[in-house]
Amino acid sequence: MKRSLVIRGFFIGFFLLTGCASQSPVPSSTATETRINLGTETATAFLPATSTATEQATLTFTPSPTFTPTPTPSPTPLWMGRERPLYTLRAELDFAKHYLSVEEEILYINQTGIALDNLVLVVDQNRRSDCFYLESLKINGVQIESSLKSSRLEIPLDPKLAPNEGLSIEIIYALDIPAKRSDEVFGYLISQINTVDWYPFIAPYSAEKGWLFYTPSGVGEHLVYEISDFDVSLKVSDNLVVAASSEGEERDDGWVEYEHHAARAFVFSVGSNLSSQVETSENARVTSFYYPEYEEESAALLEASVQAIDVFSERYSPFPYESLSIVQTELNNGMEYDGLVFMGRAFYDEYNGTIKNNLIMLGVHEIAHQWWFGSVGNDNALEPWVDEALALYSERIFYESIYPYPVGWWWHFRVDWFKPKGWVNASIYDALDFRAYTNAVYYRGGYFLEDLRERIGEKAFNAFLQDYAQSYAGKIATSDDFFIVLDRNTDKDYSDLITEYFK
Repeated sequence: MKRSLVIRGFFIGFFLLTGCASQSPVPSSTATETRINLGTETATAFLPATSTATEQATLTFTPSPTFTPTPTPSPTPLWMGRERPLYTLRAELDFAKHYLSVEEEILYINQTGIALDNLVLVVDQNRRSDCFYLESLKINGVQIESSLKSSRLEIPLDPKLAPNEGLSIEIIYALDIPAKRSDEVFGYLISQINTVDWYPFIAPYSAEKGWLFYTPSGVGEHLVYEISDFDVSLKVSDNLVVAASSEGEERDDGWVEYEHHAARAFVFSVGSNLSSQVETSENARVTSFYYPEYEEESAALLEASVQAIDVFSERYSPFPYESLSIVQTELNNGMEYDGLVFMGRAFYDEYNGTIKNNLIMLGVHEIAHQWWFGSVGNDNALEPWVDEALALYSERIFYESIYPYPVGWWWHFRVDWFKPKGWVNASIYDALDFRAYTNAVYYRGGYFLEDLRERIGEKAFNAFLQDYAQSYAGKIATSDDFFIVLDRNTDKDYSDLITEYFK
């Protein structure tokens, strides 16, 4: 496998973090360990003071000493010529102790169009108490002190980072992985560890909103990801099954190397009792990882997933990745990441041997997110409808394409049953609870797309979906972008639909 992996000099002295699950890493002689305390988060999103968005909160933090970049000794900086950030991660998991030791390097290029006086990193797992332990942080090879407030790590830059200039960030840290909660993916079970949002990453920057950094809400997803490249080396204790965002290449020394390029995130799940099934079409190789007693259910989901990938590859754009992993776990719902989706055990239990059930329907929904979230990104906190409404409506497209007769059942079972109300463009901070959120963003979003399809006609609607999927691949699309693409594919007036569905 041709690799773009660049292992910087700081990897040569890999600092192995040891100890039981309650211990912090042993400090080195050149770096002072910082045990990060959990900050108190607000219930609303963080946006810069200059933002015009309505959802704002002030998140205070203790700033790091101002960092002044020093010239790199290399005549050709490692970030030179890169189109996207590169995350190089070397991680070793002690499965029994639920302990992950990580060395990370980020090659970042300022493509915002303006000079940046700071960088904002998201350290999502530091929202948890006694989980994230920072060993060292370097910029262009220079050790700096840092202070982290909840999940926000800010690095001041003086002088500013000019447009099209880059730098290297090196981080050594560990995660003491907590027990998994039923409503979250991250964490350990008796026989499985799910590892998502496990590395610090640079928040996307918007000229209108500033850094797209948000705090969690009781519903929806608060994280926004920039399209990036990932080169990951992973070593897992014991003889365990690993499901990841891409397929790995094993080395003789026990390490497995993964490449996952033009993606939003890299995630993996490790299990002691996972079995797997594989099916390949001309568009992707799909692997279903499941608990041993669910072979029939896994096979049904696998078949539907391959069919969905083929349908969406034709209707939208080619499948954006080389492979896809479907992972069964203990979860109330499904959860998408590009190249890997998680499905809750309860859906497998509900499987009735037909295509009329949540396992197939919601599985297809998560597959659709490979286009609407993965390829075409969006602001998940303030504009969740941009991906969720399209993923919901993709279920309808799947059923009409593969099994036309259950489309009426789908509308009744999936949407009409809830008698949904609310504004389609609600943020994750507007809804009072999960049902109100999904009713507005998902189901009313489905109604809007159905009415829009009828208004502009089948030909224009299909042309719009292809245009939108291809024009914004690798980008973060907004509501305005959605309607700009729509308007260039139809001259029909749909203003009454906007009045009906959008606040």
